[in-house]
Amino acid sequence: MVINGKNILVIIAHPDDETIGCGGFISKASALNANCKVLLPIIRGDVRGIENWEKLKQQLNDACHIIGAELIIPETMVEDLTAEINVHQIYSIINTYVQWADVVVTHWNGDSHQAHRAVARAVEVATRPFRTRKTVMFFEIPTSTDQAFNYTFSPNFFVGLNAGNVTQKKLAMSKYDTEDEAGRTPDSLENLMRLRGSQTGQEFAEAFIIARHFLD
Repeated sequence: MVINGKNILVIIAHPDDETIGCGGFISKASALNANCKVLLPIIRGDVRGIENWEKLKQQLNDACHIIGAELIIPETMVEDLTAEINVHQIYSIINTYVQWADVVVTHWNGDSHQAHRAVARAVEVATRPFRTRKTVMFFEIPTSTDQAFNYTFSPNFFVGLNAGNVTQKKLAMSKYDTEDEAGRTPDSLENLMRLRGSQTGQEFAEAFIIARHFLD
């Protein structure tokens, strides 16, 4: 897959998903002159999220700056607690940005978190091939992708990363001091990148599922 100079849109449900799910890929793509944007159409509705919302937005902005992406937070947002019953509203928010993109990267539709699934569903609707043909990729989020009753995330696309990409991803994650949990620390992310790298004969990698891709 050629990413040099492409428009890459990462659509997330929460601040830190961009770094955890594909921070290395964004770092690599940005270095290859891709135009990378991170879109957040969801607002936190839990108590901790509400209390830290302004701080979380600043952390997200800082993380995007480190990995080389432009942050987009629209004026209209959907609360994460009601995301699954408001998929069409999420679709309405993201659709214009999806049309700009060559590649859309988002949550796996089998995640245990309802807001992740809702964002993935909205992307599915926005990228229906009879209207538009976009490459769509799903990333994995530790503590969500691996927490369902059936762990069926089976990657079919791997992005090799260099030490610089890994360093940028870990530095971006270190900005999220309110989200520091087991499995989501900078060191935990490095361990996962090493695992995905070892599965593909590389030192570091990130794993994805390609949901849609077209060869003209």
